[in-house]
Amino acid sequence: MKINELAQKLHMTRRAIRLYESKGLLQPVRGEDNGYRYYSDNDAWRLQTIGSLREMGLSLDQIKALIEKQDQGDAESVHHYLELQRMALYEKWTKWKHVIGTIDELIQRFEMKQTLALDDLFQLSGDLQQVHESVSTWKDTWEFDRIAAGFDGAPALLSSGPSLSQGEYETVLDFIVQWVAPKQGEEGLDIGTGTGNLAGKLQLSGARMSAIDQSREMLARCREKFPDIAAKLGNALALPFLDRQFSFVVSAFALHHLDAKQQELALEEMDRVLMPNGRVCLAGLMFEGVDVEVVADKKASGNKYPTDRPKLLNWFYSRDYITVQHAVNDWIHVVYAVRKH
Repeated sequence: MKINELAQKLHMTRRAIRLYESKGLLQPVRGEDNGYRYYSDNDAWRLQTIGSLREMGLSLDQIKALIEKQDQGDAESVHHYLELQRMALYEKWTKWKHVIGTIDELIQRFEMKQTLALDDLFQLSGDLQQVHESVSTWKDTWEFDRIAAGFDGAPALLSSGPSLSQGEYETVLDFIVQWVAPKQGEEGLDIGTGTGNLAGKLQLSGARMSAIDQSREMLARCREKFPDIAAKLGNALALPFLDRQFSFVVSAFALHHLDAKQQELALEEMDRVLMPNGRVCLAGLMFEGVDVEVVADKKASGNKYPTDRPKLLNWFYSRDYITVQHAVNDWIHVVYAVRKH
């Protein structure tokens, strides 16, 4: 096909096709006698792929890198590129939900006062900025990609530091399975799954498990160990799932890798994806009546954020959950919450 035929067939402009050529995404054959560009069916397929990926929000540089990996047969990298894009879109979606919620609150206040109060604007915009910063500033300072290969050799130490023994680590996972008590075929979600140790136990109990983690290497090992678990690259602050999708949500030793504000946002996301009468079970470093910075410095290796347990229980109580809790030791606790409606 010549460029006019191709453009007409794919409903694209000639200008767009030439742009993709200039970026190295297409390499049509030149006619020896006339110098015209001739496009094959494979070129048409590539153009359709490029157009679809552009619709999904990928930049031309990202598309070029992805197609090059596809041409090289590097399926793993292609998969990772697509997962990164999905994660980015869910983060944007989460931020826009907060924007809409802020505007709704502003409208409600306006309807009450019949004026836009400057104090309201400053307060709500400040709250929104804090949310956006919390969603976008999480960093993996624990190098989970690097430690993934050896994680299962010392999961207690690598997930929680010296506050947790290996025996207590296994006890915590068993506690979560016992309390959640999945029914056959129930849909469950494990947040911060690591190599899938908790999700695997729940799957053996009959649940259909999904799992997320921000570490590519941790997920690779989870998929090797438990190929039937639907493992996704994902962020606890913007879960890549629809509302009210899961009968239960669990997370072991992941929440303390988020600061206090991020923990609250993660809880909101758990609540969003949980079905009516669903269950949540969380375990990790928790404290009560002690300054969180002191705890973090002395007991949590300096870069973990133990959860304020009374605040966590109050969060559940204010949203009509019934809670029970268990202290594994002075620093490791399990909290189980059941939604009333």
